[in-house]
Amino acid sequence: MTEDDIAAATGLPVHTWRRRHGATFRARVPVVNPGERLRLYDEEQARAFMNGKHWPTGATAEAADDEQWPTAVPQGAEHPEDLLTDKETGNVLGVGDSTVRAYATTGYLPAGIERHGRTWWPRRTAEARRDAGDQHHATPGRRPGDPRNRAPRPRHDPRVPEIAELATRAPLTTADVVQRFGVSERTAQRLLAAARTHSGT
Repeated sequence: MTEDDIAAATGLPVHTWRRRHGATFRARVPVVNPGERLRLYDEEQARAFMNGKHWPTGATAEAADDEQWPTAVPQGAEHPEDLLTDKETGNVLGVGDSTVRAYATTGYLPAGIERHGRTWWPRRTAEARRDAGDQHHATPGRRPGDPRNRAPRPRHDPRVPEIAELATRAPLTTADVVQRFGVSERTAQRLLAAARTHSGT
């Protein structure tokens, strides 16, 4: 939850909530994404605070009554439903954050959950992918038909010198190139521009 979410849950404008409760809340409930600009908090801990059950820390946690605090997950333990960033998901898989995003586009990893302007993956999803037993994640592949599977365009387009040569005989227009080479108008314009550069004019 964000501080906006927490304020809304208490029925207060966020600026009022921050003035009245923000300092105490931040002192008792740790952020789950230290160093990030948008502070995010564990929902169970945030709701415990809102209900007057300030989640215990340190020595207080050891002495706390088990019935007073949320006990579904021990303090500090990892939960299958924890939402992980691309970097955290990458740490689970042993790959970089850009590879995690690539997995999501190829279907090797689920697309993730959009919240607060970024994508998150449940810990269980990352661990299931990690424990699947295959090593495909070392080199994420692409599905058949993916446009990125096409061979790269040759660095030197053979049509460019040909157009440059034709242009020395008679002026060429975009329409002439479209008709002769069967390309789009935009491609014809690009080829003409490249031909002028090629011929030095």
